[in-house]
Amino acid sequence: MKNELSIIRKIADGSPHNKNDLLNLAPSESQFLRTIRNIKEMGLSIKEENNCYRLDTPLELLNESIFYSHLKQLNNLKNIEISVDEILESTSDKFNPYDIDDKSIKVSIAEYQSSGRGRENRPWFSPFGSGICFSIFQEIPKIKSPIGLSVFLGIKILDCLENLGLKGIKVKWPNDFYFNNKKLGGLLIELNQNSSDNLVATVGLGINYLLPSNLHWDDILSHSAIDIHSIKGDMAIGRNFLAANLINTMIDSLDSFNDESLKDLQLVWRNLDMLFGQQLKIQVGDDIYQGIDSGIDNQGQLILDDNGISQKVISGHILEWNN
Repeated sequence: MKNELSIIRKIADGSPHNKNDLLNLAPSESQFLRTIRNIKEMGLSIKEENNCYRLDTPLELLNESIFYSHLKQLNNLKNIEISVDEILESTSDKFNPYDIDDKSIKVSIAEYQSSGRGRENRPWFSPFGSGICFSIFQEIPKIKSPIGLSVFLGIKILDCLENLGLKGIKVKWPNDFYFNNKKLGGLLIELNQNSSDNLVATVGLGINYLLPSNLHWDDILSHSAIDIHSIKGDMAIGRNFLAANLINTMIDSLDSFNDESLKDLQLVWRNLDMLFGQQLKIQVGDDIYQGIDSGIDNQGQLILDDNGISQKVISGHILEWNN
């Protein structure tokens, strides 16, 4: 991937770059053309005009020094090890949860995941440099039940985004983020034990930051997609700045989460729930549950009202919904 990364860095500004200059970054012209095809397979849109190549959408690449500077301003550099990579199979595989203890928090963030995944091992695709994709590995020994962790983190993430001026984003239970019925991103939480038999959370977050504009996302993905720039408009938020704020929020939220965290947040969730009051069909293992979304209980379980009979769902996949 050396040739691909060199060319991406060169054309990241979105300006036209002469083909002859770019050929210096590849062993041969045939290899250069293969490299361009490989970059396109990473989801980037490259235009060729007048013997010049340019990205259809400029990239703000991760800058480790700027990234750490933002975290320092947020006063959150305590015991944090951050790995910044250009290409990984998945940020959730970067570190071993068994090695995480109360003295270390590890963060893996990448420009591109070749095998990114969401809940139930569904693929998560984000073009190179076009999203915010990271995983946090952190011990959470203070809780007896982790049931409501994803709901709690979802609330805190939307609170962070709203404080940055991104209003109107909703959650689809338990942890997918939507704006105007288009998917912005989602959370993936995996729980393991470390060498001290304490609980370690691996929390992955994927947020669309600035998607290439001329790709037909509805054809590539199983859902309609939207990105931060489309929501924010002209008042752009820097990608490194946004990633630092989200990491800061998630670390603080994991540190504060306990068995009482959702006790007083049911009304907050109701205002954020994009499907509240709608008829849902949910797959839980081999079973199908149906009912009206009536919010969550104090543990983060979804409450379904099926003709006056309440059912609680701990986890599942929403298949259908309607008003």
